[in-house]
Amino acid sequence: MLKRGLPQRFAAEWKRINPRERLMFSLLYYEGLTPTETARTLGCTVSEVLRTVETRFARLSLALGRLPAARARRPRATSTRRMAA
Repeated sequence: MLKRGLPQRFAAEWKRINPRERLMFSLLYYEGLTPTETARTLGCTVSEVLRTVETRFARLSLALGRLPAARARRPRATSTRRMAA
């Protein structure tokens, strides 16, 4: 069961994330890009994408009353190339 006010708290916390970081989330989870593709699109390193997403997930979890020890699914740093079988 959802806690009361959860959507409002999420919306308020989402607005506090800077636009570039919101774009990282959107590219990774809405558009389905890999961390490598996201980094290339934004002109940053893969480690910056992974670090930012992990940090922001932790902050959102704390703000929404989730357990601090709960860790979000970290995007996997994969190459856009597929290996031939």
